[in-house]
Amino acid sequence: MTTSVLHALATGLPVITTNHGAFSEQIVDGKNGFMVDEGDYKAFAEKILFMIDHPELWPSFGHFGREHVKNNFNLDEIVDKQTNIYKKIISEK
Repeated sequence: MTTSVLHALATGLPVITTNHGAFSEQIVDGKNGFMVDEGDYKAFAEKILFMIDHPELWPSFGHFGREHVKNNFNLDEIVDKQTNIYKKIISEK
């Protein structure tokens, strides 16, 4: 699992991403960012333009994002899970 979206949310940035993998657990559509279908570049661009046109939403998206990460994702647990994946891969080689 990539943690780049979590890092962005934890710093208060709204995120626009695709509905791929764990992103659907990290993004609450319309609350801390937006989800678009993979390959839908038009929808992706529309969401970017929407956020540019609505800077008044940035603080509420940022606050919700920080709280969502704080309440739902523990960095130590994420690191432990990733470390265990690496250990398993190494032991299988």
